[in-house]
Amino acid sequence: MVEASLPIQARIERLLNHMGHQLFEKERVLALSLLSALAGESIFLLGPPGVAKSMIARRLKLAFRDAKAFEYLMGKFSTPDEVFGPVSISRLKNEDKYERITDRYLPGAQVVFLDEIWKASPPIQNALLTVLNEKIYRNGEQEIKVDIRGLIAASNELPPKGEGLEALWDRFLIRFVVEGIQEEANFEALLTLSKKAQDDPVPIDLKITNEDYLAWQNGIDEVQMPGHILGLFHELRRAISTRNKTTDPEKRWYISDRRWRKVATLFRTSAFLHHRQEIAPVDVLLAIDCLWDRPQDGQEVKDLILGTLVAHAYDRLLRLDSLRTQLELWQEEIAGETKIVKIEVIDRPKLFQDSDKKTYFRVLGYRGEDPVFMFREDWEEMAQGQDRILPLFDQKNQDYRAMQRLGAKKTEQDKLRISGKDYDLMMERVEEKKIIPKQPSPELKQLWDQRATVLLRGCDERLQRLEEQIQREAPSLQRHLFLEEGLTAQVLQAQVRARRLALDLRLDIQKTQHSYAEMDKG
Repeated sequence: MVEASLPIQARIERLLNHMGHQLFEKERVLALSLLSALAGESIFLLGPPGVAKSMIARRLKLAFRDAKAFEYLMGKFSTPDEVFGPVSISRLKNEDKYERITDRYLPGAQVVFLDEIWKASPPIQNALLTVLNEKIYRNGEQEIKVDIRGLIAASNELPPKGEGLEALWDRFLIRFVVEGIQEEANFEALLTLSKKAQDDPVPIDLKITNEDYLAWQNGIDEVQMPGHILGLFHELRRAISTRNKTTDPEKRWYISDRRWRKVATLFRTSAFLHHRQEIAPVDVLLAIDCLWDRPQDGQEVKDLILGTLVAHAYDRLLRLDSLRTQLELWQEEIAGETKIVKIEVIDRPKLFQDSDKKTYFRVLGYRGEDPVFMFREDWEEMAQGQDRILPLFDQKNQDYRAMQRLGAKKTEQDKLRISGKDYDLMMERVEEKKIIPKQPSPELKQLWDQRATVLLRGCDERLQRLEEQIQREAPSLQRHLFLEEGLTAQVLQAQVRARRLALDLRLDIQKTQHSYAEMDKG
């Protein structure tokens, strides 16, 4: 039993490799099917006939030792007898009890495949609601605790609207679009397969025993959800709520509380199977296959989850907001103790602005009482005592005149000389702040240095916490069993961003300390 003694991640990886033997381009849907089964959840496969949906269910059955399987193609005339078992005539006759014989039907199976699920009759659908969610089947007067470990449903269409299928649709946690073979080499390999390809490819000592399954369920329950993952849940809900507010009601996403809880269980299962004791941001990427209702929304769901993860994956782990608040309060204190603000009343040319945001000064007395203006930029570019030909204008006319700017002496107001005659600009009286540096006391500087030490230590502790988390997550990023290739790069990007934010904050603390330390040299 060498295989069974492997570390759990290595064992699951080998198990998936054997399950996928000669089942081309179905590695990921197989992996998600096994993940959902070990999480106690169900998966829905959307795809046309003949793309190996039923084969995926049969391979899932081979993952479990001595597992019983039940497979059924639904039709509009399907009866509960065909799915849940026939009524026991002897019990009905001898004991007057209406009970089904369930052993070889859905309630007695560990792996179930229900094809064309939306064609099931209402009595079957209603019974499935309890089976999928509570793992209970009501058989006459008694409730049977079913041992279904993996339930795969399939169809070539989504549930029709207006037929009351929303509750059943919500029970399928993972939704996956299954397509035909794309690669030519895989297509050629499919054509050359022998009948032996349908034999059981999974070694007996790799198969999951009942003891394994029960032990793993206990281990999954013990997986922790740290604060930064709870923060990601909150950010995802906020992002979806914001998206829905600006979206047509028919296209809004609805994620029930039950669904969020199932998603959390899926994350725990992923963490456990990667030999971790807590959920990591990389596990959150699994929600990409859990939150869409329509395949056309899949890319938008993916983008939203990736964007949220990159921006917020480690926010609650670092908790930089509290340090930033302390830094801002400290900077305000430094500003108050190193500057004296004086208010001076000054006269300056009054600025006018039109609807095009062009700015002007008014020239007084040039045409009597009529308002005459010049461009502000012309005034500011004029050198004192030099003639320039510049425009003057009122509401109707514009003409060019030779003019020069006066006021070189402090005792003179700013004036404009036009054709040998001096004119004033319209002025306004305003208050102007003047900042005068103030030297803080040595005792105050010493207190500030202590504040800087505390803030820098806080930054360093958070950086160390981040690096330790990154080390714990590294193996899952190198090879994640259940994600498509390339997605883990988004987690690496989130780690880089988190590290940069912490280092930038550390630099701001050092700059703040440097600001008052340099005053001695000044």
